Parts: sequence; structure tokens; C-alpha cells
Amino acid sequence: MRTLAVSNYKGGVGKTTTAVNLAAIYAARGLRVLLIDLDPQASATDYFGLYDRASAAGKTSVQLLYEGAVVADVVWQTDNPNLSVVPSSIELTDQNELMLREQRLRFALDDCADDYDIAIIDCSPTMKRLAFNAYLAAADFGMVVVPVKLDSTVMRGTGLTVKAIQDIADALRMPVPDFRILRTCVPGRITNAERTGEAVLGRFFPDRQFAAVIHASSKVCEGSWQWKPVSVFEPGSRPSRDYLALADEIWEALR
Repeated sequence: MRTLAVSNYKGGVGKTTTAVNLAAIYAARGLRVLLIDLDPQASATDYFGLYDRASAAGKTSVQLLYEGAVVADVVWQTDNPNLSVVPSSIELTDQNELMLREQRLRFALDDCADDYDIAIIDCSPTMKRLAFNAYLAAADFGMVVVPVKLDSTVMRGTGLTVKAIQDIADALRMPVPDFRILRTCVPGRITNAERTGEAVLGRFFPDRQFAAVIHASSKVCEGSWQWKPVSVFEPGSRPSRDYLALADEIWEALR
């Protein structure tokens, strides 16, 4: 099973949108997809209308990470064929992270590796063990996707995320996960601000960027109001084509 962690310590960069669209695209291609929501805001969970049911049943990533549940105990099937979700809950914010072992998620995914072709983890925008769990899960047969917006804060979240990926691997003597930077919310006409952002990323991460970029479009927002990935809501739109290209590029890299 391949594992993708979608992470950035800066919010508003299209992290959940990227995770959900990739999950929908791979599922539509016949891959068995497991989407794991590790963000207490639970936006990925809401895309599939699972929040209330999962919280009431006590079948969320809280039980997976802190209560010893296996994936089969907390996974939910969606209306999308081949796409299953481990939902999140606001209760993630109430957990004692000192009780969370860094490799808990990695071991849980190892145990269900025969049941899925790819796991996609929507990470919390925080430098805590939730993210560390995701990075380590992606260390062997996976990748960390770091969505960024080309604004004046582009290096803040990106730099912190990359440093955390490297530091946790060094501390545990694990392989450093492959990581790639994804430019999101790219306008149709590049301004001087975006050119400056491109130059900054090019200077620090010349070989760590996807060729695919995700263009800004109202279709992404319109789809989110209906809790639908843009690849499903408006499959012919520019961002939908962008995500299809990204899915191709990631799968080729993971082969």
C-alpha cells in the first residue's frame, strides 16, 4: 500500500481540497482508497457527511490513534465506490499527545496493507505528533505532499513543515519521507507576487516541486458548498484537470 500525507503548517493552502480530490480520483480509477482525517476541524470528514454518525458511534481517528482500534473498527464506506474514510472529530484536540506513539498510524496501516492500494492522510496544521504519525506512515512507501500558496508567507509554513519532516525522521532513525511541494490557488495571470514566490521556492527547493499546479477557480468553492470534490462537481474544469495531472504525477513517482 502506498501512503500520501498532505500537510502544511499554514492554513488556507488547499490541504483538505487536495486530499479529497486525490482520493476521489484514485477511487474512480479503481484503486482501493483509504482517506484518513487527522485534522480536528474534520473538513475531509464533512465532505462525505460522516461527522455526526462517526462521532456518535465512537468510530473515528481518535479511537484509531489513542484507544488501540484497528482500521477495520473505525473505517466508513462512502457513496463513492472504492473510497473508505476514517473520520476525524473535534475530540482530537482534547487528547494527551504525550500518550500518542509516533509510529501508531504506521503500524495500523501496516496491518491493513492488503485491504487498500493507497492511503491518503489529511493532516492537522500543527507541529504535533498527529503530523509526525503521518510523516512516519509515509516514510517507506509514500510521500508527503506540501500544498503552498505563492504569497508573502510561502516559506513560513513550508519551511516549518519540511524541517519537521526531516527532524522526526532523524530523531527516530527512519528514512526521510519523500516530499514534494504543490503550488495551489495559482491565478490565471501570474503577477509579480507569484513570480517572487516561484523564485523563492526555486531557490530553496529546486528539485522538490510538482510539475502540476492547481489553478484558482470559483468551481472549487462552489463544489465545497455541496461537499463535493471539484473533480466530481465539475470534472471538465481547469482545477479538475489540474488534479488529474497531479494524480498521474504522484502515482508515477510512487511506482
